[in-house]
Amino acid sequence: MILLAGTSESGKSTAGTYLAQRGAQRIKIRTILLALTSGTEVRHEGVCTREGFDTEEFLSIVYERVRTAAADVAVVESFIDAELAHATKASWPGPAAIVFITAAEPLRVNRLAAAISIDHTAAHALIKAKDARKRVNEQLPRWRQITDHWIDNRHDLAHFTATLDDVYAATCHSITRTDHS
Repeated sequence: MILLAGTSESGKSTAGTYLAQRGAQRIKIRTILLALTSGTEVRHEGVCTREGFDTEEFLSIVYERVRTAAADVAVVESFIDAELAHATKASWPGPAAIVFITAAEPLRVNRLAAAISIDHTAAHALIKAKDARKRVNEQLPRWRQITDHWIDNRHDLAHFTATLDDVYAATCHSITRTDHS
């Protein structure tokens, strides 16, 4: 299992799409949050989701989604809480890696402005709001402690996908090593 986390507009969705093209099962965390019954319903980016939910219920849904797929590797995208990512990795019965993707704020602003055709001031305000909601600055020290692969996505797409290939290969190698142990 590969758990994707990171800052807004850093490349998590691009990573999820790319790893799915490599053969991984892609699971967006939002779909899991929508399936939860525990916790409090909140509205985020136009979608009703859950906060303060039971971690065991979350893990149960993840396990069920992965169990019913034929892929050897599952990619769960996009964790915003370091402790939930850590609990997911710790409870997983096989090899798992946490990947944190980030990029410099000006690059993230440029990406968002281009992606949704807004000016840079509006894009900057959106990124600041997303980072505040995700408590990025507060959680960065914890992410650094638990992350297996820290990716600074400041280069071109070819460099980014090559880095993802290395992560995928390392995870698949762990699977093979575990199967033969």
